[in-house]
Amino acid sequence: MLLVVDANIAISMLISKGLKHKIFFSEKIESNSPDRILLEIGKHWSELSGKSGLSEKDLELGLLAIRLQLTTFSLNNLSNWLKESADVSPDPDDSEYFALALKLNCPIWSEEKLLKKQDKVKVFNTHELWELLKPEPGDNSGSKPENSNDSE
Repeated sequence: MLLVVDANIAISMLISKGLKHKIFFSEKIESNSPDRILLEIGKHWSELSGKSGLSEKDLELGLLAIRLQLTTFSLNNLSNWLKESADVSPDPDDSEYFALALKLNCPIWSEEKLLKKQDKVKVFNTHELWELLKPEPGDNSGSKPENSNDSE
């Protein structure tokens, strides 16, 4: 499943492991994001170290793992969809995520409830996405991780 991943998902994964990791690193999804996500993560970098309890090196390794799984798109690649996304996005700060979702014709994965207040782009939270992607009964490969209570 093709998805646009919001920064709050990536930031949450850097703070703690759980259901978001299970979904993000699943073979069932292809994660995409505007390259702005890297700026947003950088803006919160000092907070992440304190909240995660990880060393700087481990935090960098976590970000590298996310980067290797995530395809990013520059603003130039989204220019044809920016006007429409500005009209669609309930939050102007998230218009690049909506532009990418419109370009790829796919949903957004985000915990921001505000983003659901439009009807042009489907927005899934983590638990909704898990319900779509979780394995069928009897398939042990995708059982729910012990720490599946990621913050919403």
